[in-house]
Amino acid sequence: MSVSSENKTSTEQKPDEPEATLALDQAFEQDLRTSRNAYLRASRRAEQVSEVLAGMDQRFVELSASIARLEAPVIARRDPNPSPGELHTLSLVTTGSSDRLFFATPPYDRTWTTFQPPGAAGTAARGPSVYPQQASMFIDLTETYVDRPVAEGGWMYAGAGLGLWFKPKAPSTYVRVSGLVEYSYDWADSSSLQVAHNRAQLCVMVQHRRGPGDMETILDTRDQLWADGTSWYEDHSDSGGGYWPNQNYFWGTSNDWYLVWFWMNGGIDFSTKATIGSSKAWQGWHTRVPLMVFEQWA
Repeated sequence: MSVSSENKTSTEQKPDEPEATLALDQAFEQDLRTSRNAYLRASRRAEQVSEVLAGMDQRFVELSASIARLEAPVIARRDPNPSPGELHTLSLVTTGSSDRLFFATPPYDRTWTTFQPPGAAGTAARGPSVYPQQASMFIDLTETYVDRPVAEGGWMYAGAGLGLWFKPKAPSTYVRVSGLVEYSYDWADSSSLQVAHNRAQLCVMVQHRRGPGDMETILDTRDQLWADGTSWYEDHSDSGGGYWPNQNYFWGTSNDWYLVWFWMNGGIDFSTKATIGSSKAWQGWHTRVPLMVFEQWA
């Protein structure tokens, strides 16, 4: 029985899948809980030490209050809008160059962002942003010492992603996916007796669409760019950039669609308590994915 042209066309159309970002939300929440639990354990230890020091000598309280008002390290915040150089995109078209290779360039099919907790949006942080035409993603999180709006509970986490629907040519084949991923970053954290944490990841996720509303995660890779913490009177910071080496494999079939995500997430934890000591953290970083490459074997 032959397949009608109408049905054949419908199978080649990229899905409109409302559940597509659910797996990203779940992965983000899982990492958030893990990082928050680690911070809270460290924070409770620092709190106990601070209470003992405060009970021994009032001068510790006065010293901590004085240091907490300092704004070191000084951070030059990055404008989270694309620069003129970032507005340039590759001239390749989204077509297959051979039976084995397939190139994709922006704009891609899906975008995703999340910013937690809800109170973080009212602070100095801009949070996450995505520019589909340039395939650029930004995360900007900041919290300083006292006398500034702070996020509830002393934490901020954000994520951003770009997704592309892909369909193999062979009934069953291995697929290698790799992205040209450029990144640049600045981050810092600082402590006055209380602790601070600062972390960021670059990630790839592949979802297999088995049917309407049925998305199965078959690949979930996350690489840590940095994971730092401060305590006592430490100040840590770093800046840099480069290209993220990545290549991943999954098993696919020409009967189904696959949603490939390149995404980023970052978070900061800091102390907002009114007790002795405080801490702060900041991160501003950018990722650009101007090219995705797929290789498949029939």
